[in-house]
Amino acid sequence: MADYVILTDSSTDLTKDLRERFGITDYLPGNITFPDGHTEDSSLDWETISPQDFYTSMSKDSMYSTGVKNIEIQKAFFEKYLKEGKDILNISLSSALSNTYDNCRKVAADLMKEYPERKIIVVDSLRYAGADGLLCSIAGDMKKEGKSLDEVAAWLENNKQRCHQTGTVDDLKFLAKVGRVSNVSAVMGSLINIKPIAEFNRAGMNQVITKVTGYKKLFAAMIMYMKATIEDEPKRIFVTHSFRKAQWLQVQELVRENFPTAEIIPTTVNMANGSSIGPGMVTVFYMGKEISEGLVEETKLLEEIKSKV
Repeated sequence: MADYVILTDSSTDLTKDLRERFGITDYLPGNITFPDGHTEDSSLDWETISPQDFYTSMSKDSMYSTGVKNIEIQKAFFEKYLKEGKDILNISLSSALSNTYDNCRKVAADLMKEYPERKIIVVDSLRYAGADGLLCSIAGDMKKEGKSLDEVAAWLENNKQRCHQTGTVDDLKFLAKVGRVSNVSAVMGSLINIKPIAEFNRAGMNQVITKVTGYKKLFAAMIMYMKATIEDEPKRIFVTHSFRKAQWLQVQELVRENFPTAEIIPTTVNMANGSSIGPGMVTVFYMGKEISEGLVEETKLLEEIKSKV
């Protein structure tokens, strides 16, 4: 069985230490254009700007934009490992949010003609940020356990719709601007103390399915929702924020109290995702029951929870 590498992109919220821990060999950064007009790689490791400075600037209405690398750069990224005799498992940002997956798939098809002895499998995670990171971490664990490329890829395809999020972005204008949230007016998230709660739909898009007033009700609803949608004792839970440190720490403590056997991995939304999310995200990502079509069951559940908090 040929050795393989696990690759990803700058959607995942895995910093260098986490990538090393979970055996994520490499990632291809996208492009990010700053408010002053210059463009850099959308690094996962914050080499050129701190998260605080990044999100503070966005709080002052500075806008960043992102883009994917061109096909030739994507090809060189994959080919580097093919030349080393490695097969590739690439876990990509949701195709509902970017054309990264399509580019990877096209490049993989071309390269496998040039390297017929090699295999490239590209998985559309249908997720982003901490959810993408969670799936990558599980894939890395499976590889360390001796699972083959095909086994890990099949698990991802069969289980990615079990990857949940619950939490809020308290100002939706950034997500609305780039079309990364459905079924909601951006105004709603900007109303004082209104906390929209979003989940992934089966297309890999954020969908707001209810809203509550204030962080106290939000946190209570998040924990109740997690308990209702987690099937087994969770092994690993990502708790993610974008410039809401106090709330992020509070959520970590609540998750730790309610799911004591789970490993809590705290992360900050990286600049590629942060440019569209903006400041104000406090979200938990975890594995649970498979998400229903149209989020019908999840919406019903959250409306019931909302009446109790």
